[in-house]
Amino acid sequence: MYLLDTNIVSMLDPRRREYAPGLLEWLERNGASLFLSVMTIAEMDAGVLKLRREGKNQRADEIAGLVTAILSDFGDRVLPMDIETARHMARLAATTYQQPVALPDLIIAATAARHGLIVLTRNMGEFGRLGVAAHDPFTGLPADI
Repeated sequence: MYLLDTNIVSMLDPRRREYAPGLLEWLERNGASLFLSVMTIAEMDAGVLKLRREGKNQRADEIAGLVTAILSDFGDRVLPMDIETARHMARLAATTYQQPVALPDLIIAATAARHGLIVLTRNMGEFGRLGVAAHDPFTGLPADI
């Protein structure tokens, strides 16, 4: 089972779909075994708010609609930041204290570690440094679950 990093979820945006048709088909086939961190929702909402500040309301509405659809589709497969996840995050952060990893990546990695999930991400550098199981689906799609 997999936890989708925000950079993978962003491929669900209608403006980006053409760049990853194989990935999108894989996501659709395996949807019931895919999870999100609540951090991904926070990152997407932050993007919507930034677009609104910049006066890009039509684009903000598109992304807000995408977030609503994602929340509806994933339902209880959006995993929270709870105490156990926070403790995993602290341990992961301790391993990279000399070259800190951004908080969103730490939270996503900790969520995956806590739930025994593999992170699907394009950001193998950061997740690799954290030592969590991760895979870049742009280098090859995983087998169907």
